[in-house]
Amino acid sequence: MNARHSKPVPTSLRAAFEADKVHALKHRRLSIERLAELMATTPATLYKWIEQESMPARALIAWQHLTGANNVVRYLAACEAAVVVAVPCGRSATAEDVHVLQATLNGAVGALLGYMSGETDRDMTLGKLGAGLEGLAWHRENVRKSDQPELDLN
Repeated sequence: MNARHSKPVPTSLRAAFEADKVHALKHRRLSIERLAELMATTPATLYKWIEQESMPARALIAWQHLTGANNVVRYLAACEAAVVVAVPCGRSATAEDVHVLQATLNGAVGALLGYMSGETDRDMTLGKLGAGLEGLAWHRENVRKSDQPELDLN
């Protein structure tokens, strides 16, 4: 299971942009200035889009590709009561994959119980439930494709 789906769905578009920005810096060593350059815009414009939560749709595709994260897409999908499922290749799941799924589902159920008792807020509960749904959907598709796995070309 892809580790990014074990994380809760961001609770706001601003938080999603920030998470993508942190991911780009940590995993791809791309600063906001370099992201802006690669997106053919200025850092000031990029900061404005993030602050005002108004990035043009055409720029969102480049943003996701360059940052290597999909927090913005996951947030937007969750706003429409949908989930994002990374297309699995049909490989055999490892014990670690199943443990990640189990931990994600345990967190989702815990958040739901916490919400029902008034201990957990709505946004956190929705985020953890969304992550659980994404994880289950990934495994479902992986099992469905297991009889015709894709070649690992890496």
